[in-house]
Amino acid sequence: MKDVYERFFIFTQSSFGKKEKDELYRYIWKNYRKKVSFYISNLVHYNHPYFEDLVQEVMIKIHKNLHTFNPLYSFKAWLYKIARNHTLDFLKNKNNRIHSSNGLELVDDEASNNPEEILIEDNTRAKIDQIINSMESIDREIAYLKFYEEIRYKDISRILKLNTNTVKSRVRLIKRKIREKLK
Repeated sequence: MKDVYERFFIFTQSSFGKKEKDELYRYIWKNYRKKVSFYISNLVHYNHPYFEDLVQEVMIKIHKNLHTFNPLYSFKAWLYKIARNHTLDFLKNKNNRIHSSNGLELVDDEASNNPEEILIEDNTRAKIDQIINSMESIDREIAYLKFYEEIRYKDISRILKLNTNTVKSRVRLIKRKIREKLK
């Protein structure tokens, strides 16, 4: 339900004047800047000299294109598609061959108070991070969008310009790789 409310909020706010659009941009900045930054870091290492500039450019592009958002679709999918396309354009134009090596971080909302369970969970998370980071770039993107952002298959396929069945099969392969390497 939050997603539907958010889509309606973004669509209506982007249709009004400068004050409402600025308020909307502050909302997006507060709620999505870190996520966009993390997503970009899967394509361009966060230590790259232009990383922060790239994140800023993506956020500005999102602001400038708010009027193009279609509330029939997921806002996250729209947002990540802009981030991905802009980052890929950056990589093509700058002839940068950059590989991400930062870790994905799982966040557990229901943390246990048992130190032994916490240690086991931390070790498992570290292993999963390592496994995902060893995958090729497209699989890292799919893993992030599916497991961390919980984006639907059809939205992931729209973002990455892949067939929905391809995304589903890659998710199954990713899960299988993680299961095998965790054994």
